[in-house]
Order: sequence, then structure tokens, then C-alpha cells
Amino acid sequence: MKRIRRSRAARIVSWLLTLAMVAPMIRCMAIPGAALAQGAVGGNQQTAIKIDFENKSGVQGVQLSRLVTEAVANELEASGKFLFASSRDVAREATDLGKKPPYDRIALAQIANRIGATTVVTGEITRVRAVGTGAARVMQAWVRVRLLEASSGESLNGAAQIGEAKARPGQDDDSLVQEAARNAATLCVQQIMQSTLPEGIVLNIVSTRPGEVQVIINRGSRDGVREGMEMIVFRDKQRVGKLRITGVLTTDAEAAVLENVQGIRPEDRVRAIFPEPPFPTEAGRPVTRSAKSSMRSLGNIALVLLTGAVIWAVVGGGSNTTVTGVIAEADVENGGPVVRLKWRDNLFAGQTLEYQVWRSPDAVFNPLGVPVAATSGPSRTYTDYPAPFTFWVGGRGFLRPSEDTTGGGNNNGGGAGTAERVTPGDDERTFGFTVGRTVNYYINSVLRRPVGQTQNNNNNQGGNTGTTFEDIYSDVVTSGLVTPIRQPQLGPSPADMASNVDLTQFNPTWLSAAGADVFVVEVSTDRTFSNRNVIAQIGPVYSTAPASDGVTQALSAPVNLRTNAVLLRDTTFRNYVERGGPKPTLFWRVGGRHNADRPGPVHWITKNPADQDRTFRFVYSDVRSFQPADMPPPPP
Repeated sequence: MKRIRRSRAARIVSWLLTLAMVAPMIRCMAIPGAALAQGAVGGNQQTAIKIDFENKSGVQGVQLSRLVTEAVANELEASGKFLFASSRDVAREATDLGKKPPYDRIALAQIANRIGATTVVTGEITRVRAVGTGAARVMQAWVRVRLLEASSGESLNGAAQIGEAKARPGQDDDSLVQEAARNAATLCVQQIMQSTLPEGIVLNIVSTRPGEVQVIINRGSRDGVREGMEMIVFRDKQRVGKLRITGVLTTDAEAAVLENVQGIRPEDRVRAIFPEPPFPTEAGRPVTRSAKSSMRSLGNIALVLLTGAVIWAVVGGGSNTTVTGVIAEADVENGGPVVRLKWRDNLFAGQTLEYQVWRSPDAVFNPLGVPVAATSGPSRTYTDYPAPFTFWVGGRGFLRPSEDTTGGGNNNGGGAGTAERVTPGDDERTFGFTVGRTVNYYINSVLRRPVGQTQNNNNNQGGNTGTTFEDIYSDVVTSGLVTPIRQPQLGPSPADMASNVDLTQFNPTWLSAAGADVFVVEVSTDRTFSNRNVIAQIGPVYSTAPASDGVTQALSAPVNLRTNAVLLRDTTFRNYVERGGPKPTLFWRVGGRHNADRPGPVHWITKNPADQDRTFRFVYSDVRSFQPADMPPPPP
């Protein structure tokens, strides 16, 4: 790394590489991608007001607008995070203020202030359309939800989703549109609840120069804080200022003051401003780009690779960061919690002798310490287990680069600072993780690199020239947060293979798992839960005991499975509900996770560590089955 900094040519080429990588990112800002809500509603229950969504679709007018508004509000309220003022109270306060809809930002702030609300929930229905014909006809509804900070109108959270409803015999278009819109509303709220925007506290105010101050907050890169992010500052639920992040460390960050209404001071709370998300691609199809755009993208990629190769040549193949893409995912193996790690080499890997695994906070990287594990070979994976497991059994050792760099060369090439093999003693071993505790993993490599040429004249008998090498540690690269948890245990209701379950009052119970702060209940007609199209998810359900095992958990209220749109996709279930056909067998399970983990537990459907979809990233319980109660007799 020092050679890169000292080389003018390398610095110039580095700037070119940076420009090449940034160019496609800037262009992609204008291209819709997956709808990712990056801000969760944190803290205690918030008082909110709902404003009727704008219906831009031209379908069903005010009726559809109010249906979606109420559906979103009901889902948010069911999460336990929001308490909504009634529409009648909002209308009354607006009338007293002489305001009429549509309300502007000032009017919303005034109405919310009179009611005591901190959040405004609104949005829009942007489009409704039918896809396909006959039995294959599907109705789609585009819904966008916005959660705004009441006093300023700043965005706190949001989502954009496409809801779908498949036509059933005898169903008219109006009811199909409403079902699709309700499904979109549900998906939006799930997206909002599954996301987390950084929240923190002001630690200190530092004067940098006359008239300028820097604010230090207690959140950093591991909490999702990024340079350039803007944050609102609150005191006693009142906005007092606004910040822009100017520097980020692991556990804290510096910010410049953009707005100072009431004097920002230590212990004020901060909350990040949420960027509005785009809609997902339609029906999972990628956005189509022109051939010209594709050629430009390929050109940029080629430029990046070429520039990287130039840097490689300039610095002689060396770099202090050789590992990339470190991913840590919670999982279960043989009924017990594990963490699965995966990483890859970057362009500067060179000759890697060994990879070393470290874990923070209990086994932080230390050149003189003992790592959690050491691996070699092409796999670049490791599975960590809970204490008292230790990797260091059977005389296993790891490489530690020697501090002696004076070794001489010979005619076969010499070693200057060659790594030595160290075998940890019984009192030096690092042990497995603590179940329920959130950690980061760090990966570094031990590299062998050339440092010069040596020559041996062999007593004037015709000398040979060789290369001198040294073995060094690379810089460590960290994973996202990961929390290993035990499988959630199911409660007594409904019992396994129960045959008399009331589908209209489905209310399962399960037990908390230390480290899991959010759960999802899944019901399916598929025993394996491998067909995502017939998995009905209920939740998120927030744990009442996130630090404990064995505390009974339940839904906030029973749910009606007979009207669940996902389950109705199954022919047997639909025939039972609509025509009193044979009883179907349903399967249910519960998934848990620590919601701040990134990317989260192993993806149940794809098993792909790079999959950013968090819908099925949970540690799941065992599966139980049940059958519904007998249908009531038809009317005489």
C-alpha cells in the first residue's frame, strides 16, 4: 500500500479507476432497480396521521384510494409501532385551521402538531393493469408508501411494491383490482418493517474553526451510516436541526450542521433521512436496456479491468487488501446454530498462502494473536460453531509472518521474513461464538510477494540469480453483522397434525430465541416450503423477549387464513374454501432473525449468499402440519 501512495503513476491510474467505477453507478441512478426500503421505524410506538393516497391509476377513483390508505394504516398499526389518529380528528383539525385537501407540507405540519403526531403516512397508486387473459389473467397494482416526519416533511421511510391478484372463476374486475391493491399495501408495509435506517445520539459538539462546528454521533459504518447521508436532529420529539455526515468510522461519525433551529447539543437524538425507493422490476423481469447502453456498460467494465491491470503492473503485483466480498450468514446444522462464511479474492490476491478468520468482539485481529480459524485451498469458506467448539484441535496451526526481514537470498531464491507455523497451546485457543450475540467476522490472508533479486557467484563458478520473497499479512476485510440464534421452538397451539383448526381464528404460539428480535409465521400447502408462490407470510412479529430463550410469543391478533390470497393459489385449498371440497393439509413454521443483520440468515429458497432479497432470510423452526375444522353446513 505504501508503494501505491509513493508512486505518482499509481496515484494517477487509481484516480482513473475510481472514475471508471463511478461512471456506471451515476448512470444507474436513473434506472429503476429493486425496491429496497432502507429505513425502519425504530424506538417506541409513534403517533401518526394518514392522508388519503393519491390515485393516479384512473381506476375506481376515491374508493380505491381510501381502501389502500386504510390497508396500509391497519398493517402499520398491527405491527405495534404506530398508533393512528382517526380520519375524523384529522378532518376536524384541518377545518379549524381552514385547510382543505390536498394538504401541502405546512398544512400537514400544522395538523400533525395539533393532534400530537410525529409521522405522516401517505402515498399513491400509480398504476393498475391486467396481464394475460382467461384463467391466466392477473391484476397488478403499483402502490408507493411514504412515511414523512411531520414537522418538516422529510422522508423517514417508504416502499414501492407491485401487488398481484390472480383471477378466480366468477370474480369481477373490481374485486380483483382491490385484492391486488391490498396485496401491494401489505408488501409495502412488510418492506418498511424489514428495513433499518440508522438512529443514534449526539455525543459531542466540536469547534473546527470560527463559526463552524462538527457534531459527533454514536453510530458508524457498522450501523449503516454513510458519508453524505443526511440526518434530522430531535429533542423531546421536536426537531432541532439537520446534519450531513462528513466522516465515518466504525462506531461513530462526524457531521456538519446544515440547520440549527434550537441549538444542537449532546444527548439529542438523530435519525437518517430516507431516500425514496423505486418500484421493483415487473414480475421479476429485469429492466430492458438498449444495445447501445449495454455496449457502454461493457466498455466501462473493460476500462475498469484494464486500469486495474495497469495498477497491478505499477505496484509489482502487491496490495494490502486482497480479500473481498466477505459474507456471514446465520444457519442451523444438525439442529444447532452455526455461522457460514464465504469470501473471494480480488485482483491483488497474488500468492496467498493462507486465509485467517477473526471474530469481533471476542477474537479481534491481532498480528500476535490467535485467529478463530485458518484455511487454505480454493474453497474460501468456513463454518463457525458455538463455544466450546474450537478449530485448534489435533495439532492444527496457522501461519504468522516472521518479524525477521533480514534473510538472505541464494541461487534458488531466498526468504526475507518467511512465515512460521504456530500451533496454539491449550490456553491460547480461541473458541466458538456465543449464541444470541451479534458479531462481525474479519478475513485476512498471508501473502508471499517478491521483494528483490539475489545473486550467488558459487565461488566464481558461474553464479545464479534468484528472487527474494517476504510473507506478510494482508489488511482484514469485515463482514456485515451476524447473530447466530437457535431454531425457534413451536408452542402447543396448533398441535402437530391437529385436525380441527379454525382457519378464521388462526393464532399460533412459539418460543423466543435469544438474539432474534423479529419473527415471521409461514403457512403453506407445500411441506418443503420450496415454492415461494404458495408460502403465506404473517408478520413481521416483534419479539417480546429478544435476549431470552423460551418466552411464549404470539400474533398481535388472530388471522383469517380462509381469505389469504397466497393460500388460495392452491387448487385444493381454494376448492375447500369455495366449494367445501376435501380438507387440505396445511404446514406451518416460524422464522426468526436479528433484523439488523446483513444480509441476514441463509436464504431458504436460493441458498445464494449474494441474494439481497431478505424475504426468506430467517432461521426456521421445524415444520408442523394441521387440517382445518369441518366447514359449516350450507344454508337450508
